[in-house]
Amino acid sequence: MSSAQNLAHLWELLHTDHEAPNSHKYTEAQKLVGQLANIPHKRVYFTHISKAGNLSVRATQSTGALKSDVVIALIKLRNEDAATHKAARKFVEKTGKPVFMLQRESLESNKWYPIGGYVLSVDPQGQSLLAELTDLFGGPAHEVISVSQEFATFNAIQYLESLGITGSVMGSILANWHDLPTLLASATQSASGLSAAEAAIIARRRDLITDLRSMIADKKTTETDLHKAIKGHYWIFGGRYTGVSERNTLIPMDEFDIPLFCTDGSIHIVELKGSYITTLVKRQRSHLIPGPQVHEAVGQAMNYLRDLDEAGTAMETYYKRNGLEYDLCRARATVVIGNPDHVHVAEDPKRKYAAATRQMIDQAIRTYNGMINRIEVVTWPDLLDAADRTLKFEEETMDLFRPSQQNFPKQNSGDRVSRTASEDGGTIF
Repeated sequence: MSSAQNLAHLWELLHTDHEAPNSHKYTEAQKLVGQLANIPHKRVYFTHISKAGNLSVRATQSTGALKSDVVIALIKLRNEDAATHKAARKFVEKTGKPVFMLQRESLESNKWYPIGGYVLSVDPQGQSLLAELTDLFGGPAHEVISVSQEFATFNAIQYLESLGITGSVMGSILANWHDLPTLLASATQSASGLSAAEAAIIARRRDLITDLRSMIADKKTTETDLHKAIKGHYWIFGGRYTGVSERNTLIPMDEFDIPLFCTDGSIHIVELKGSYITTLVKRQRSHLIPGPQVHEAVGQAMNYLRDLDEAGTAMETYYKRNGLEYDLCRARATVVIGNPDHVHVAEDPKRKYAAATRQMIDQAIRTYNGMINRIEVVTWPDLLDAADRTLKFEEETMDLFRPSQQNFPKQNSGDRVSRTASEDGGTIF
């Protein structure tokens, strides 16, 4: 269909009482625009503007406008063109939403003609959408408001705060957004957006580490509790791992706690044990040695590695036949167990042995690790300390490369409005 035919069809759907307080009066018009522009119709927001000043007021107060990809303003009066365009620019600067405007031919007519639109220079998706609407319905080319990324971000924050949208409310909105991956991808296209996203991730990861520290300090925390808390947060094991297997049973009869993929494609088994183990180490004559629960956990890991060695070749062939790439050859394992703060090895006055300190416990574990192969024992505090240091390094790196920020963002020179060029021609183990 031609632009004239599309416009005539839209007129038919706009034959309604525009002053009526009916939230569904533009539903059919939304569906038409959504179908033609290939976007969900609920992402198109129509609003009737009885006078110029209402454009920057009514639209900004609507949640429909906030959730839309484009606002289509139906301009009632023809004697307020300058004020209407000023209000449209103000609305776009304030909300970041592109506006496409249709003006009524006369008060008695049901014909609406495009009079252009406005979009921010930092919104390429909005520019493409307005260009498509111009092709679909005709009218003059849209105009681009030249602003800096910082200015657009500042205005968007101000707009959300004026609506009473706090950080927690925004988090709830984003969690239920219809297309969160696309939203996050758009947000991180700029350096400032990526920096903010990284900072938010680091903050959440620090919260997890804080929670885990509290858990391992509590004697009542069970192995199951720690399993649940750490599930889905495998970044905590370091940067040499690229992911986690969806299958905990890579070979028959064995079920692994966390099978991680290494950067070379091999498997690293993580065996999680509880934190409250009072016999993490014990005294044997003049030395400290790992306690029985450490030996049992290491023995369990040894059996896993032996089974992977023996069955790995056959299972690799089976997985490859089904399109899965698992390198089970010579896997390694880590046992996370215990908290030295819960260990008390008393002094022996007779033999003049001092009570066990954190350093002595660490040395006992380190000596034990030095005598075994392909398996490492790590205490929970050591695991969290290493993860915490990794996050600290990332924060320092971000601070080093983050551009300086001004207290108040400014627009690009002149705040000019121009037509689009197309219309003018850390590892821890």
